[in-house]
Amino acid sequence: APAPAVAPAPAPVAEAPVPTPAEHPIEQVPVLPGEPTEPLPALEDSDASAWAALSALVEGGDLATWLVPEFLVQRLVTTIDHLPRREIPRQAYVARPVAGTLVVAESGGGRYLDAANFARYDAAVKTFEALDSRRLVSAYVRFYPLFQQAWREVGPPDRAFNDRLVEVIDHLLAAPELPGPLALVPAEGKPRWEFADPRLEQASIGHKALWRLGPDHAVRVKAKLAELRALLAAQRPVG
Repeated sequence: APAPAVAPAPAPVAEAPVPTPAEHPIEQVPVLPGEPTEPLPALEDSDASAWAALSALVEGGDLATWLVPEFLVQRLVTTIDHLPRREIPRQAYVARPVAGTLVVAESGGGRYLDAANFARYDAAVKTFEALDSRRLVSAYVRFYPLFQQAWREVGPPDRAFNDRLVEVIDHLLAAPELPGPLALVPAEGKPRWEFADPRLEQASIGHKALWRLGPDHAVRVKAKLAELRALLAAQRPVG
């Protein structure tokens, strides 16, 4: 007699990742009363709304001078996520190149980042410093579903974007202060300069950006970041 047919074992069902409990729940972030309550647009149609909300916070400056308006939320998420890393795809970077040419000084046969270069960042730092932190955070909370959606396309599916944002701010706050002028060398095979010290050149995008701003600007940017962190984490800033 033929052996009885054996039913094939069911294919294993892939389990969705269990979300990691948020360290800094967005629901606990304080917001100002009176924020708009109309429904958010779809992520792919959000450029106009997100740009208008951010532009409304900027006084005395043109936001388009510093940021790329297309795919704004997606670019912000990708740029923030890459700041602790060494590289970022240029097409995903939200910041525009700073106007002017890098100023290099020569002394004793070496080349250094000239302090005159720091003036190129005066307007950007002043604008960032002048932002109303509570209004900025309130706008961020309003648009947070779009940030989280964009984050799911590039980050771990079980993690909240706000946790990553706080983590990146902590990384920036930990950038060391470098004494003395910073030595530069021409980048091999590329028309740009890089730090002569390999340890500095291997540092993250975020740390090198703060060093290029100059020590005074870096202190002011860090103070603003610490203020924002206190709101985003709903607790006292680190450091």
